[in-house]
Amino acid sequence: MNTKQFQYVLTLAREGSFSGAADMLNITQPSLSQYIKKIEKEIGADLFTRTNGDVRITDAGKIYIEAGRRILDIEHQMENAINDIAACKTGSLIIGTSPYRSASMMPAVAGKFKQLHPNMYLVIREATTAELLDGMEHGEFDLAVTLLPVDEKRFSYEKLAEEEILLAVPAAWEKLPAAACSGRKYPAVSTAVLRKYPLVMLTEAQYMQQQVDGLLYGGESSAAPAVVVKSLEAQIEMVRSGVGMAVVPGGVEQFCRDRSVTYYSFSDQLLKRTPAVIWRKGVKLSRTAQELISVIKTIEW
Repeated sequence: MNTKQFQYVLTLAREGSFSGAADMLNITQPSLSQYIKKIEKEIGADLFTRTNGDVRITDAGKIYIEAGRRILDIEHQMENAINDIAACKTGSLIIGTSPYRSASMMPAVAGKFKQLHPNMYLVIREATTAELLDGMEHGEFDLAVTLLPVDEKRFSYEKLAEEEILLAVPAAWEKLPAAACSGRKYPAVSTAVLRKYPLVMLTEAQYMQQQVDGLLYGGESSAAPAVVVKSLEAQIEMVRSGVGMAVVPGGVEQFCRDRSVTYYSFSDQLLKRTPAVIWRKGVKLSRTAQELISVIKTIEW
């Protein structure tokens, strides 16, 4: 066995299809299929069941993946320790983040980090909040940027900022009745407006939507969505097109600087969420990982 085998199996398990995994690994689908079959022949058990292009992990696959994660983690920790000692500091750091933050924050982070360490590079892996926590627990990332709270028995963290949760409204709509409100980023409206106008919402499985439902509706949404999408980027594009309004995190404004969207704060509740950099409890961070945290904290939120 080698670490390349584990990477291929882990990627296939994460993507759920040979086509998606092959794209991520930058190889052809037939090559990946043959490689997985070779691994299964070597260990004498099927790692996946195949159904109409989709794959599911078998019990043997779960054991293989759990062992693979531990081996890759040990290898990566060893590389970090050696790179930390080496004067040239070559190598990479792996950071997990949401697609939204990958597009909005990580270009500035990567640029500043490259200035500090020209011989190193960042590997940025996009994932959902649940995938970030699971991946971090199993050593797939050096660091991850996610939202508090997290399980403090499993993770250490540093807070980054507080993001005010805002209301994004198509600029073409009539202005909502709003007033200045102390401590708010924009003129403020009541959360009651959410029950009066069509909403562009995220899927129920997404952490941001769960936050919105819990904060605004007591855990049960009473608003009928105009459309449901899977990303903040798609959500804001729907607002720009006039489909509906949306509850979004502060900072999303940078995706639409053409005045096509009007933003409001909420007057009756100051809604916030707290992003943080997290890492596994008990893991000693390398100097470069600590420097990367410092870089992330300099980014404007």
